[in-house]
Amino acid sequence: MDKYFECIIAGGPQHGLVYRRPVDPCHPTPLAVVTDDGELCTPAARKYGSRVVLLHPQATGEQFRTILAA
Repeated sequence: MDKYFECIIAGGPQHGLVYRRPVDPCHPTPLAVVTDDGELCTPAARKYGSRVVLLHPQATGEQFRTILAA
């Protein structure tokens, strides 16, 4: 089992930001991130095991597709 989730933000001011977040098996909370503009990004897709795409509420379809294709 992976010890980290690799998160990629689609859309918003931090579009394309990649970071690692530790997995805590004792507290399995959903992944969510508040961006610099105060919006909540929530999981939209999972790629390649522990890689997760977080979707900004104002993301365009093109931004989401670009992250999925990368």
